[in-house]
Amino acid sequence: MISRLFSILLLICINPCLGQEMQRGGTDPGMAVPLIKRILATQQLSGAIAYWGRCELRKPVPEFPMLDYPTNDSRSPLDTLQEVFTKDPKMKVTQESNGMIRMFETDVPTDLLDIRIRHISFGAPDEDRGIFNGPNDALVTILSSPEVKIYRKAHNIRPFAEGVSGSHPGAHRHQVSGDLYDVTVKQALDYVLQTFPGFWFYQNCQSSDGESGRIANFGFFEAGNNPTPNRRRS
Repeated sequence: MISRLFSILLLICINPCLGQEMQRGGTDPGMAVPLIKRILATQQLSGAIAYWGRCELRKPVPEFPMLDYPTNDSRSPLDTLQEVFTKDPKMKVTQESNGMIRMFETDVPTDLLDIRIRHISFGAPDEDRGIFNGPNDALVTILSSPEVKIYRKAHNIRPFAEGVSGSHPGAHRHQVSGDLYDVTVKQALDYVLQTFPGFWFYQNCQSSDGESGRIANFGFFEAGNNPTPNRRRS
């Protein structure tokens, strides 16, 4: 009887711990986005962040990892962002030779980012797309590729259908154009940053019931724009 009671108590203690481990995050985008953009802007850099978060109804999308304001803004963006994310022990901040800053949690699944796409066409530079010419519209093109859609359905990674995204009229003087061949999703997302500097996010969430699969949200935040994003669940 004592052994059985101990097992029940152990399960009660373990389950919340597991839930907390998978339900990281908690920072509102209203705090996180301006801070990350400001740090990247000090050297006119772009970046990408990939992490575990919480995808709950009535919660902001995306919800960012735990972070804090830096004590010294005079350092490099790499050093500053490493300090910003010290509250998240899983977060690793690195800088590539081209200046790109990666903020990736070490245990976040990168399977979607590593999917290789045979061909992506963003259209001609002079094509009139009306209000559908922003970075999140280019994101729809990437995530609607057959390779990504097939993989998501096969591995139960929601949502399966892309919504309609639109930019504010006149908000963008440029638009993503051209064709990419044999690229990964991550490379395609980086390509969009060449037209719209800033950073993209890749937020993973585990379904609350443990049976509905994974949720993966993507999006772009443009440098210099209002911190309120062109948000989408993707």
